[in-house]
Amino acid sequence: MLFKDETGTSLVEVMVAIVVFMIIMVGGLTYFTLPQSTAVRDKIKRLAFAAAHQRMETLLALDYTAITADSNESAIPVTLATKAASRNTTVTEVDDAADGLGGSDADSDTLDYKSITIEITWNDGNNKSASITTNVSKF
Repeated sequence: MLFKDETGTSLVEVMVAIVVFMIIMVGGLTYFTLPQSTAVRDKIKRLAFAAAHQRMETLLALDYTAITADSNESAIPVTLATKAASRNTTVTEVDDAADGLGGSDADSDTLDYKSITIEITWNDGNNKSASITTNVSKF
């Protein structure tokens, strides 16, 4: 028997409230998971640049004449936290056009400087890479 002055919630009202609450919770969940995945991605990228800088410092510690095409590397395995990556090093001898090229070089030295590029590549669903480049002179 029901009385007119009884108050409370019906089953339908409770179900609607639960559905609304779940929609809000699922939408709010991205605010917790997105920053975490972004932080992991940024950490891998920072580690990639650190690995590239470490290789660059190793090469820059060498005498200028020791930095040659023999320093080139291809697909050297590197670990970035839990990600497998590879390192490529390229040393290129450059004849700068500023003082002439080849036989018309003003100082008759066709090797003006060396360019060193180090690239770290990894895959986290997409191919990602981080690279640094510097030029080195004998002066």
